[in-house]
Amino acid sequence: MNWNALLPEIILSLGILVLFVLELFSERKHFRVLLLLAALLPIVALFSLFFVNFPARTLFDVFEVNRLNLVGKGFIYLLTSLFLFSLQDYYEKKDSSYNELSYLPLLSTLGLSTLLSSVNLGLLFLSLELSSITIYIMIALLRRDYLSKEGSFKYLVIGAVGTAMLALGSAFYYASTGSMFVVGYSKENSLFLLSLFFIMSALALKISAVPYHFWTPDAYEGAPTPITAYLSTVPKLSLYFLLVNLLAYFSHLKQWLILLAVLSLLSMFYANLVAYVQRSVKRLLAYSSIAHAGYFLLGLSLSDPQLQSALLFYVSVYTLATLGSFTVLTILEKREGFSHHLLDYRGLYSQHPVLSSLFALFLFSTVGIPPMALFVGKLGIFLGLVNSGLFPLALAFVVGSLLSVGYYLRVVVAMFLEEGQRKFEPAKTSSGEAVTLLLCSLGVILFGLFPQLIYNLLSL
Repeated sequence: MNWNALLPEIILSLGILVLFVLELFSERKHFRVLLLLAALLPIVALFSLFFVNFPARTLFDVFEVNRLNLVGKGFIYLLTSLFLFSLQDYYEKKDSSYNELSYLPLLSTLGLSTLLSSVNLGLLFLSLELSSITIYIMIALLRRDYLSKEGSFKYLVIGAVGTAMLALGSAFYYASTGSMFVVGYSKENSLFLLSLFFIMSALALKISAVPYHFWTPDAYEGAPTPITAYLSTVPKLSLYFLLVNLLAYFSHLKQWLILLAVLSLLSMFYANLVAYVQRSVKRLLAYSSIAHAGYFLLGLSLSDPQLQSALLFYVSVYTLATLGSFTVLTILEKREGFSHHLLDYRGLYSQHPVLSSLFALFLFSTVGIPPMALFVGKLGIFLGLVNSGLFPLALAFVVGSLLSVGYYLRVVVAMFLEEGQRKFEPAKTSSGEAVTLLLCSLGVILFGLFPQLIYNLLSL
């Protein structure tokens, strides 16, 4: 057994067990201490990555470590830590300081960390379910809030469909290849194509691609806003790193390009159009996430190193902008009576110039306006599609991106150019939220000006 390959997962597992035991003997007044310990644990796991020898395999060869998935783990550990640092003040204001929140996000991150190293469909299934079940619980953990429970239940029901599709796809895969290991397979028999369809459908559900997106707006809106921040960043990042690993085994099939093109086009245009009629900013950002699933899937159309490197860069910086956006929404939601309706954002600049400016920065970054980092990611995907000869998809990508500008600008106009009709108490920013906003804003600007800082790490 190669224990070195499992070093970050071992650290996370032991830390979760310690937090679980501490939670059994703790009271609500210890909420801050437990969250602080939980936030430090992913940082320790992040540093342990420097001591992992790669490439390597362990656990009967179902767990693989390589440079790319170690980089992916580093990103998800960093995002999890920032998320946990910004969690405490919101839950205390909402009188929902459950001590279980110290280890539940870490359980999800542990599942996603294992997912990145999965080269066997059995381990992939277990990893994805560990993360998903934990997220179902976290969405529901808001005291006396009906929408929180409703969002969790809808995600649970639709997520169960995804679980069934993944299990069925794995069965068809085993029937066609005789193995649960992800291997190159050149025969295009019907069982293998069915397995590809079901496995990709299950993963498309998790990344909120149309037509598997129906859980997303309700889960995003109903979940506690910090949990929405986690849900829209860490699992998405992990799944795209996984899909890049799987790409080498499926991209030779012409059906792969057709499936990815259909999912991408549906996601981009449906979500961008529906976003215009939303009145809740949280639901608007949910449809933005669905549209971005379409953009990201374009980066998986072909097995091209330039295209995949651009995709991973784009997803990585997108998670920073998204985490920053939802952290701003978290701070605003702590105010009594704030509902995230677009009317509540009118005149926000006059009362909170820094928060509204940061939110505008994250929204403009999400659009892909230079010199923000997401512009570099979008440009990389566009050039990769053009160089691969996929001109129609490249054109659709540009049109979809331009289509999204209007609904982002509507929020910015409400904050800066309109007068508010409702008065709220001033929003207070905790130290954890301030650190998260600072790092996210610096990240989207710095990596836009100097993309090579992380682009080289993500090159295939």
